[in-house]
Amino acid sequence: MSPFRRYAAGLMLAAIAVIATAAPASAHDQLIVSTPSDGEQLAAAPSSVSLTFSGDLLVLDEASTGAVVLVVDASGTDWVTGAVTVSGSEVTAELAPDMPVGGYQVRWQVVSEDGHPVSGVIPFAVGDSAPMVAPSRTDTGGAPSADSPTVATDQIADESSGALRMLLVGGIGAAVAVLLLVIVRIVLRPRTAAATPETGDSAAQL
Repeated sequence: MSPFRRYAAGLMLAAIAVIATAAPASAHDQLIVSTPSDGEQLAAAPSSVSLTFSGDLLVLDEASTGAVVLVVDASGTDWVTGAVTVSGSEVTAELAPDMPVGGYQVRWQVVSEDGHPVSGVIPFAVGDSAPMVAPSRTDTGGAPSADSPTVATDQIADESSGALRMLLVGGIGAAVAVLLLVIVRIVLRPRTAAATPETGDSAAQL
């Protein structure tokens, strides 16, 4: 195989490898487990809440992690005390003691590793009360607020956006892969034998 053909084959393999990894890399980090969990009914008030995501979150700087966690009751009181900590893929927020029986919401927003903010709501309850129902989604463009029952974005919308982006990247990648395959097949196609001289030319030479 000539150096040019080896280069063309290597180029196609490299392009396929890049395309294969482009779609997963475009997905945002997603919440995979939380304490309390969605809709959980606790016998006693928790001392903290923790959220674990599918990848390491983006930390802006030491002064601001970029993560917001609120634990609010029906009156809008936020029970989070102190700073929210981010360690790799885990976010932790300490809660004030003596949280009364009632329904609550964990309202969170973090910065995904790709720089995109993602947020959501986790309802739970303490004692015999029902979990505080998650609000309907509105696009306000800001972080969750303890004074308002609305949330900027939710995880379902982010998952849909990520899935659409993955489909677009995959479709474009497939088209590029097919084009490269056609080009390489043309380059690697065996050369046809040289045409035999015509009868008239042969006779003339004799």
